[in-house]
Amino acid sequence: MVEFLMKYHTSHKGGSRMRRVLIFLMVVLAVFGFSKYTFYLVSHGGPADPFWAVVMKGLKDAGEKYGVETVYLGPEKYSLKEFIDLVNSAIARKPDGLIVTITNPVALDEPLRKAIKMGIPVVAINVPDTRPPEEAIPYLVYVGMDEYLAGVYAARRMLQEFTPKRAVIAIHEPGHAGLEARAKGIMDVLSEKNIPVEKLDITTDPTKALSIMKSYLMKHPDTDAIFTLGPLGAHPAIQLVEEEGLKGKVKIGAIDLTTKIIEAIKDGTVLFTIDQQQYLQGYLPVVFLYLYKEYGLIPHEKVLTGPSIVDKSNVDVVEKTVREGYR
Repeated sequence: MVEFLMKYHTSHKGGSRMRRVLIFLMVVLAVFGFSKYTFYLVSHGGPADPFWAVVMKGLKDAGEKYGVETVYLGPEKYSLKEFIDLVNSAIARKPDGLIVTITNPVALDEPLRKAIKMGIPVVAINVPDTRPPEEAIPYLVYVGMDEYLAGVYAARRMLQEFTPKRAVIAIHEPGHAGLEARAKGIMDVLSEKNIPVEKLDITTDPTKALSIMKSYLMKHPDTDAIFTLGPLGAHPAIQLVEEEGLKGKVKIGAIDLTTKIIEAIKDGTVLFTIDQQQYLQGYLPVVFLYLYKEYGLIPHEKVLTGPSIVDKSNVDVVEKTVREGYR
């Protein structure tokens, strides 16, 4: 377009008007057509998980607010290999900033250290590198929840309600460092009370998850507490309790928020959930990277977005923001 206008201008005399139009269009292109920075967010989760749709909204909103181009990459289904491939792909494009979930610090160590040596600032979200400081990846800051504490809060809240005879933790992505930390928090608290508890791999497939949990309850009929570690576990657990007529007999404690979980809390199928304000995990890293690139400013260590408990006592307060896609 600019090239065409320049040719048009040079072939016509008295082109002052055209010159003004050209200058105006060049300014418009400079302001709206080109982003000052490009930031990549690479996650282990894809858009099929409602949790990450909210993170993506935060990323998009912050990018528009700060005039930054933002790109989200994540596998359709959880795959460590595909996730690492996406991280390497993002690094190869030499973005101005990189936002990454540290779901497997060992696998991510080499590519992220390489990115940092290349001068690409890295921000961790959702899951931090929990290794000792001298071993951990030297990213700028972590934005997200304290994963272990989320599990502790969940177990303590369940114990406020009643003492389970047996509990099961439905884990949809075994090996995911954040989910494993949540599970450990739950197990540590319940084990202190000598409550039998174990992890159950339910996969990320809702149909399989429902079948696996149903089989577990048939094998362990004394199970009266189910802990889920995300919507991919909570939704089939809610369906299970409803279809099998187990409401009031098997109590669900969840992590993360969706409209379905909110409704289940209101009708008593789910006792509570743990909120980590994932919109902030998409939004804040863009702000931090922008400030870092512009002024060298960055928060240090951890910016915690959770955990906090949502139950019948406060569910109405957060329902509106869940429906609007901010939680």
